[in-house]
Amino acid sequence: MPQASDPRLLARIARLELRARTAVEGLLGGRHASPRRGSGSTFAEHREYVPGDELRHIDWRLMARSDRPFVRRYEEETRLTCWLLVDASASMAFASGETSKLDQAVGAAAALARLLELQRDRIGLAVARGEEIGEWIPDRGGPGHHRAVLAALAAAEAAGAGEPAAALAALAGRLHRRGLVVWLSDCLGDPEAAARAAARLRHAGHDLIVLRILDPAEIDFPYGRNTRFEPLEAGEALRLDPRAVRRAYLEEFEAHSRRLRQGLRALGADFRRLRCDESLEAALAEFLARRSARLRRAGR
Repeated sequence: MPQASDPRLLARIARLELRARTAVEGLLGGRHASPRRGSGSTFAEHREYVPGDELRHIDWRLMARSDRPFVRRYEEETRLTCWLLVDASASMAFASGETSKLDQAVGAAAALARLLELQRDRIGLAVARGEEIGEWIPDRGGPGHHRAVLAALAAAEAAGAGEPAAALAALAGRLHRRGLVVWLSDCLGDPEAAARAAARLRHAGHDLIVLRILDPAEIDFPYGRNTRFEPLEAGEALRLDPRAVRRAYLEEFEAHSRRLRQGLRALGADFRRLRCDESLEAALAEFLARRSARLRRAGR
C-alpha cells in the first residue's frame, strides 16, 4: 500500500472523495433500527424466529399458541455497524472501457462509506486479494476514520486469485457484533460457495448486500472477429472465433448468474448487478430506494 503522504495517493483520495460526495448527493439517510434488543426499548412487533436470534427474546406464550417460534422486536435507535468487503482480486482489473471493475467497486464503496459517515454510523473495511483479506480496518466512526477508509480504498490494486467467496467466509469469522455486510465483487466463482458464505453471515444475524460488479463485455460478449482471450486470474490464453462460442458463452453466463442470484436471495440477501458503464449515482439511488421500501414493508 502506498504511503499516505504519497502525492499520487493524495490525488487519488481527492478524486475518490469527490466521486463519493457526488454519488450520495440527495441520498442523506436517517436513523437505523438497532440489531440489538434492549429491555428498556419500546415493543414494536413480533417476527418469526431465525437462526442467530437470542433465545431470551422468544415469546414463549405466542409460541405455545401458534406452535411456531416468534421473537419480540423493539425499536431502539442506534448507530449501524457496516463492513464493506471489496474484492480486489486480479479479475477486477478487467476493463473494456474507461472504468475497470475495481474502479467501480471502489467508487461504490466510497459512496456508501460517505453515506454512512453522514449518518454517523460505524464503518469497517476489508480489501480482499483473491481468497485472502489483505487490508483490514476495524469498524469505527468519525471523520478521521472515514479518511483512513478512503485512503485504503484509493490505494487498492487488483492482485491475487482464487474463490472470491472465501474472503466473504473469512470476514464472517472476524465479526463479533451484528451489522450489515456489503460485498462488492464480480462473484466469478462457485455460486454454491457464495451461498455457503452468505449463510454463515446470515446465521450469525448479519444483514447482507451483494453488489455484483461486471464489465459490459462480460455481460454482452460483443466480440465479432478472431480474438485472443487472456485469462483473468489463471489458465492459458485462448484464440477463438467469438461468433462460434457467443451463444454458448451467454447461456453459461446467464445460468451462472441465475444460480448466484437465486442462492443469495433465498438467504434474504439484497442483490444488485452493477455494470461498469452504469451511472454510480443513479444505480445507488435506485437500489437504496428499493431496499428502503422493502425494509419498511417488512417493518424493519
